Amino acid sequence: MKRIHSKEALLQVGLDLVWSRGFNGTGVEAILKEAKIPKGSFYNFFSSKEEFSLAVIDKFVAGRSEVLSPILSDATLPPLARVKKSFEALTTAFEGNACYKGCLLGNLGQEMSDQYEKIRQRLEQSLQLWEKCLADVLMEAQNANSISPHINVTMLAESMIASFQGAVLRSKIKKSPEPLRNFIHLYFDVFLAQ
Repeated sequence: MKRIHSKEALLQVGLDLVWSRGFNGTGVEAILKEAKIPKGSFYNFFSSKEEFSLAVIDKFVAGRSEVLSPILSDATLPPLARVKKSFEALTTAFEGNACYKGCLLGNLGQEMSDQYEKIRQRLEQSLQLWEKCLADVLMEAQNANSISPHINVTMLAESMIASFQGAVLRSKIKKSPEPLRNFIHLYFDVFLAQ
């Protein structure tokens, strides 16, 4: 493997390791070894492992946005179909990782929320951004009379994400995408079906 000389490449190595092993299971030494860079180079880019982890979260969120934004903004599909398709895309990605990695936000939320306040805040901001994107599309669905006008779309978006995160956890333990498929079926074919 060739040496990594850029902050972006170092972040990719860090994302892969933290996503697989967790924050506490990924030491700076492991990142340096995988990236084949000297310790000083790491600290040229980041003042601490905590700062590095914040950047890893941002990189993960940016990658998910690249996948989800085109789906959620695809005006050729009805709003609820877009929301469903976004969760199907995440499920496909999870299956592509052999039901192993889960969601970095959920993983770090369970591991770090009580240890590092800045990380907890960044995770919360990331989840709120996802909730807002979903709520906007759910509002479109509500305006098109596809869902009840009595549903609070912000609350629905938060509930969907919380349920999806729980299904991801269950899928990791079960080593099967079945809980994720059940989530999609229940929300879109049962709860929100008209």
